[in-house]
Amino acid sequence: MTLNNDQIQQILDEGITCIGCGSLFQTTNPDQAGYIKASKLHDYLAGLNSPDDPIDLLCERCFKLRHYNQIQPVALESGHFQKILSAIADKKALVLYLIDLFDVSGSMINGISRFIGNNPIVIVGNKADILPKSVKKHKLADWLQREAKKQGLQAVKTVILSADKGDAGETLLNEINDYLDNYPEIYVVGVTNVGKSTLINQIIKALSGSGSVITTSRFPGTTLDRIVIPLTEKTAIIDTPGIIHASQMTHIVSPKDYKYLLPNKEIKARTFQLQSGQTIFFGGLGWMDFLNRQNISITAYFENNLLLHRGKTEKSSDFFRLQAGKTLLPITESVMDWISQEIKILPGQDVAISGLGWVTFRNSTTIRLHLPKGVAFSVRQAEI
Repeated sequence: MTLNNDQIQQILDEGITCIGCGSLFQTTNPDQAGYIKASKLHDYLAGLNSPDDPIDLLCERCFKLRHYNQIQPVALESGHFQKILSAIADKKALVLYLIDLFDVSGSMINGISRFIGNNPIVIVGNKADILPKSVKKHKLADWLQREAKKQGLQAVKTVILSADKGDAGETLLNEINDYLDNYPEIYVVGVTNVGKSTLINQIIKALSGSGSVITTSRFPGTTLDRIVIPLTEKTAIIDTPGIIHASQMTHIVSPKDYKYLLPNKEIKARTFQLQSGQTIFFGGLGWMDFLNRQNISITAYFENNLLLHRGKTEKSSDFFRLQAGKTLLPITESVMDWISQEIKILPGQDVAISGLGWVTFRNSTTIRLHLPKGVAFSVRQAEI
């Protein structure tokens, strides 16, 4: 006997949870906890003999972990994430804080030092490979540490790496080797898309050794909040869900247009000599009017696919309205309200747009920045 559609729907209405992490199954969002393909869930339930049969089923994230030793990212809203962080304060733990070097301000977690108590933090600047090769890692580490201090964060060490490179796991393990047996738990925290799970997978790869595989017994269990991975007899590394920063441009653009926002290879610096009354458009995602009285020089760092179009300020609003979605690509996924803000810039400062890129100024000037409402930006000391 197998279940009919009415019996299957009854089980779904009552709610089913993953035996690995305890998440309620859902079939709509692969990036959220408990995701499973609708066809797989239906086929499994259809094969049960009784509605009272135990449900022995894994969500996609837990399935990949158990069978392929792959950790898949999962995202949580800030409130739930802060509860996880707050629990660290009562433990003896080391915190690995991942920051996206292409989106530093957009990947910083506000108030992280308040949540973790007196536990030490190691800042891990990720995606170094997409920055121009001329950038020196030690200078980047110094800059990142200074930016973190402005947020009230005192890190014991700053490490610069590229999580998707084969030696990233070994590099990080070497950097934190002195901490391994002193802290029973090492938490890895970061926002979505920062590369956190990629880095942990590289650590697993480094631990497995050539020609061998970490067995699933190395993973004692998973929960909605974390995955525990033993490193030594005394220390485990703990993967936490990524926090969603809704102020990043990536959250208002269709995933098919991420190719304009998220670099996967070295970005090319683009330099412009700008006269008074000129504008730079960031595809169809915003624009920057230059209100300077004399010529200035800027250098722009964005995904290479993103069109940076120069035009006249006096016609910028009309041009954007007419060309967004045509000449200017990509555009926001839905109709957005727009905000404009006038900003005074000093030489050697960046204007960084969360989830999109940044512009470096060599001269002092005043700009008017136009962005979708809710997208964050910051003015900072130049990263490069």
